[in-house]
Amino acid sequence: MSSSPTPKQWFWMIVVNVAVSAITTLFVVRALMAPIAPAPASSPPQTPAPAAQTNSQPMPTPAGDEQPPPANPPPTETTAPLAAAPTVTPAPAATIPTTSAQVRISTVLFPGQLSREVVVLVNEGDTVDLTGWVLASSSGIAYTFGNVTLLKDSFINLHTTSGADVPTDLFWDRAEPAWKAGDRLTLSNGNQEIATFTVVER
Repeated sequence: MSSSPTPKQWFWMIVVNVAVSAITTLFVVRALMAPIAPAPASSPPQTPAPAAQTNSQPMPTPAGDEQPPPANPPPTETTAPLAAAPTVTPAPAATIPTTSAQVRISTVLFPGQLSREVVVLVNEGDTVDLTGWVLASSSGIAYTFGNVTLLKDSFINLHTTSGADVPTDLFWDRAEPAWKAGDRLTLSNGNQEIATFTVVER
């Protein structure tokens, strides 16, 4: 019968096994960590060089072999350009004049007092020509405007007494008062009634 290994033999057996395992493990690790060689890059496709251009010139024709030009060359067809269509410009639409003047009788001051009697007209719209307009009372007294322009957003005073006309003041040159309390004044342009006002005592 074989004798069992002694403790010393067990020790050396273990040492040898450990050493073999360590060496084997080292080789395996080195094999795994070795760099993988990259695959060779594919070379780009070669572009063929362009063919050499040759200046091909017509071979000169010998003097004795010159061909005469045709007697009657065929006519060249040309296309006449199309005539441009005429441009029609529409006539401008007729402009209808409009009047946005808003003239009103603002007040009558000091009716019955010749030297102080005044009718105040106010224009709250565009400039308007008062030529031919009439300011009349229910008592039958009327004043016709001459060549007078009432500017936009302005006023004009009509004095019953005499004086020199200025853009903002007109003078009627009457010898007696024109208005009295209770009169109904009407400002009209032809047959069109523009404004009305009832005179009150002031």
